[in-house]
Amino acid sequence: MGLAVTSRRVVSWLLALALSCAASLAAAKSIPSCKTPRITADSVFNWQLGQQQSLTNAAKCFERTARTQRQLEEAARRMKVVFDAEGAQIDFDALSDDPEFLDDDRNPRLVPHARLPDVLLERKDGRWLWTRASLDALERHYARKLGWLDRVIDRMPAPLRFEIAEVALWQILALGLLVFAGVVVSHLLRSLVKRRMRRLTRKGGEPWLVELVDASSAPAALLGAALVLRLGYPQLRLPVELSATLHATAYTLTSLALFWAAYRASDVMAAGLAASPERADARLDAALIPVLRKSAKGAVITIGFVVFLKSIDFDVTALLASLSIGTLAFGLAAKDTLANFFGSLSIFVDAPFAIGDYIHVDGTEGTVEEVGFRSTRLRTPQRSLIVIPNAKLADSKIDNWGARRSRRCKLVLGLRYDTTPAELEAFTEGVRAILAASARVDDADQEVFLTELGAQAWNVTATFFIHCKEQADEAEERHQLLLAILNCASTLGVALAHPRETPQPETKPRAG
Repeated sequence: MGLAVTSRRVVSWLLALALSCAASLAAAKSIPSCKTPRITADSVFNWQLGQQQSLTNAAKCFERTARTQRQLEEAARRMKVVFDAEGAQIDFDALSDDPEFLDDDRNPRLVPHARLPDVLLERKDGRWLWTRASLDALERHYARKLGWLDRVIDRMPAPLRFEIAEVALWQILALGLLVFAGVVVSHLLRSLVKRRMRRLTRKGGEPWLVELVDASSAPAALLGAALVLRLGYPQLRLPVELSATLHATAYTLTSLALFWAAYRASDVMAAGLAASPERADARLDAALIPVLRKSAKGAVITIGFVVFLKSIDFDVTALLASLSIGTLAFGLAAKDTLANFFGSLSIFVDAPFAIGDYIHVDGTEGTVEEVGFRSTRLRTPQRSLIVIPNAKLADSKIDNWGARRSRRCKLVLGLRYDTTPAELEAFTEGVRAILAASARVDDADQEVFLTELGAQAWNVTATFFIHCKEQADEAEERHQLLLAILNCASTLGVALAHPRETPQPETKPRAG
């Protein structure tokens, strides 16, 4: 009975031992065969993870020219350190498992990560290997950025090398100091920009330049913090996953700072252009500048969004392909909107009117207030707002009263029939002298003659042109001329019978 129990125990132990050995064999790592790019790339990192680590196996797929075994093993260790520090996390599933793989140039070559383009694999004699040139480039990268840290780590006290979730205590403390340094640099840059702005203000600098410096203060502070993070995190030798996260964070913050600065600068530059004396009289500038500002902002937001998607490894190419199909469908569905857009381009190029001009379009009239990508807004004399699609406006006949260099005026002055010919001649000469004395009346184009023996009066017609841009200026000049004519008639003792004014279409009142 006792022998049977003992036999059963021995069998149970042997069975458990067999199962344990089988599990160990199943979990064991296979020696790298270097047959495909994926196997070769994976071997370096896989054999430096977990309990089963071997630098000898990690360096199996290295080209062995001019390096000893010990140097190859050290190169394998440094390769992992460099990739981890750069946050160059390789997607091994995306690497080719084809022994006959060729790149786009039809060469048996593969770059595992774009962040380290000079570290690559090549097929040589039927095996995929990390090339000698790649190992040389890796050594240079390590010596330039990380070599000094080996000596520092070797001298660190043991407590600082204590690891929590594969991150040493010194790395945690250094990361905290890096964040603190970023905050300090951010505040210093903001103070520096503010000081520069005050200096420009005291020296009487251009207002737009002062505003530009002011607008760049916050983006500059964010950019400084991002650069500190980007330059500092590779020195910490953090795990590749954490380094990749910090790299994406630094990239995103840098992009955000640059696009934020460009977004704010578009407002400042547009305001500077609008206030520029050289462009104050440029036609359509007042309309074109806001449109350019909106376009610049839209472009900045779009490019910034695409850059952000790229920073999180989103497939931007697929997105753009989808957008191209969507754009085609949108174009078919929104042809009127596109027609208005191209109509606005035609208006900007031809410049048939400017902001503030009084125009007539197909029975509609008003002062141009705004020209957008879709429509143009007119303020009517009744103070109502009319919106005209740009496609229609571009195809219409536009009568632009605001483009007149001068305004034609015609006055018909009736003198009573008891006025003598001598008095008629004196009055005519007096009116001519009044027009010649006016600074706003065109000297080269004015006529004053007795033109008609009317039913109730002798009609003297005065035709002339007033140089002015605004309706109010024309009204003021006419007012002064009529008062002078009345004083002339009173001085000569000439009585006006029924003075009347024959308005011309060009002098129709504009909206104030």
